[in-house]
Formats: sequence, C-alpha cells, structure tokens
Amino acid sequence: MNSFINIATLIALFINTIALIVVIYQTRIAKRSLNLTTKSIDDAKIERQLEVLPKFSWIIEVQVHLEHWKKDLEERKDMLQKGVDNKNNEMIEQASDTRIKNPKDLSLNRFLYDNMPSWLRELWMSGAQYYYDAIAPLSYVHKNKKPNYDYSQSWIDERGEDSLQAISKLLEYLNGMIPPVILNTPASLSDKDFLRD
Repeated sequence: MNSFINIATLIALFINTIALIVVIYQTRIAKRSLNLTTKSIDDAKIERQLEVLPKFSWIIEVQVHLEHWKKDLEERKDMLQKGVDNKNNEMIEQASDTRIKNPKDLSLNRFLYDNMPSWLRELWMSGAQYYYDAIAPLSYVHKNKKPNYDYSQSWIDERGEDSLQAISKLLEYLNGMIPPVILNTPASLSDKDFLRD
C-alpha cells in the first residue's frame, strides 16, 4: 500500500512539474506576444506620424478645438453645479448663455474638413457632435427668465458628463501624435526660405 502511495505521489509530482513547465512556457509566449503587439502599435503610431507630418497643423487645429470644447463644457458644468447647489439664478442663466444655436455656429472650416485625413476628420466631427449635443439643450436650463434646477442637474449628470468623457477620450487619441521635436521647430524662417526655384 505504501509503495502505491509513493508511486501515486511521484506521478502527481511529475504531472505537476510538467503542468508548471507548460504554464511557464505559456507565460513566456504571452509576454513575447505582448511585446510584439506593443512594438506593432508603436510602429503604426510612428508611421501615422510620418504620414501626416506635412499636414501636422491640421492635428493642432483639431486638438485646439477639442481642448476648447472640453474647457467650455467643464466651466459650464461647474457653474451649473454651483448654481444648483446654491439655488443661484444668475449662475444658471450665465451657464446657459451660448451663441451656439445650430451646428454651423461652431464655424468649422470647410477647407480643413475637405483636405485633412479621413481619420482626423472623423475625430474632429465626433468631437463637434458631442459638444453640440451638450450645448444645444442648455437653453432649457434657464427659460423665460426662470431656472430649471432639475433639468440643470440632469444636464450635469448626463449630457454634460457624457460629452466631456467622449471629448477627453478623443483628445487621448491625438496625444503624442506630433513628435515634440517637430512641434518645437524654430519658426524664424518659413519653409520657402530653404527651397531653391
């Protein structure tokens, strides 16, 4: 009986050792696969950077719009929250005051839209949609010289927050898109100054 237990123990130890070796091997393969995936993503990012270098001003333009929209929504959201918390009619009215009545009021440049790369155009338009979706209903938080505290809180918790999160995510896609060495190029001379006719 003792010899059977010893043999069973040895077999179990052998199987466990083989299982441990397999797990270690799988871990190494997974780590190697992760490293290759990371390198592939980095290579794709560099390739995309190089593809858009002649037009990197478009990326800056889109980034500026997204950052402006994000800041505006943050300020309105904070002001509305203070207005709701303090039952302050003036703050609600100020937060609801916007010149944006329809999508064209965002004044997006048609030339840029037509000429920028399609992936960048999609980011830009997505940000514009989210911003407009949040800004358009702000007229309802203060209507007929009366604040609507319930609607204001709903806007803060839903539309305002959703649009802020989405625009923040879009900005993450542009983060690091332009190599800093390009952004910091001395601007004392134009490109034409370096070219012969």
